[in-house]
Amino acid sequence: GNLKIRKELSMCKAVVPSVVQRICDRAMQVHGAMGLSQDSFLSMAFSGARWLRFADGPDEVHWRTVGRLELRDQKRRDDSLYDLPGYTRRGAPHSKNPPTDPDFLAKL
Repeated sequence: GNLKIRKELSMCKAVVPSVVQRICDRAMQVHGAMGLSQDSFLSMAFSGARWLRFADGPDEVHWRTVGRLELRDQKRRDDSLYDLPGYTRRGAPHSKNPPTDPDFLAKL
């Protein structure tokens, strides 16, 4: 698979099945007893959405993957600040007055 879209793919795997299941549940409530009938499309859609949640694995695993990858991306972004003049390893300016050099500000 493409490693560049792992975070987005994990987001989709965590969100889409639960949203589809919630939509089916609300549609079943709107249709009343007919929504619970085995003859309706809604019962099949609901069970399919529930099955999809099991097939892709626990949502918590996907959210953990999203969190881990987001933290990695943010660390890379923060590390790039250290290359700018006037910033320490903490990412804060050396002085109380931040630099006003246009070239410096353009890099932010």
